[in-house]
Amino acid sequence: MSDKYQPDCLTCQALQEKIRLTDAPTVIETGLWKVEHAYPTSIKGWLVIVLKRHCEAVHELTGPELAEFGKLLGVCSQALQAVLGARKEYVMQFAEQAGFHHVHFHLVPRTPDMPPSLIGPQVFSALGDKAKHPLPQEEVIPLAVELRQWLAGRWKA
Repeated sequence: MSDKYQPDCLTCQALQEKIRLTDAPTVIETGLWKVEHAYPTSIKGWLVIVLKRHCEAVHELTGPELAEFGKLLGVCSQALQAVLGARKEYVMQFAEQAGFHHVHFHLVPRTPDMPPSLIGPQVFSALGDKAKHPLPQEEVIPLAVELRQWLAGRWKA
């Protein structure tokens, strides 16, 4: 795709700062990807890894985008383990919701205290406007800052 952004894509609008999807600061931004804490969600550390150009399918990613994503996925997973004690991480990419047909990966920490009702695919019930007990921005913002600080000395492109 020759155009970097699509006007009807909410992810593209967020990348251009035309709209805000969260008040939390960016967790990390690389040359090709941007990582933010999802909002609203009831899960601390739910990260979204967003490609910084419009692309609708993983098979359309370039070699450099794939390589940088792999490194980013690794270091962000390590951050979730170090900061939140994640036992494992869920990684998902659908890009099917209206307005979000843009490659982005959900990286969700599976922490020891996660309720059984959120384990596995049910985790998506903790994201979006229908999430029960969403985290207030006052909790998300300092966590995003803490993750950013942890990553600051560890990210190497």
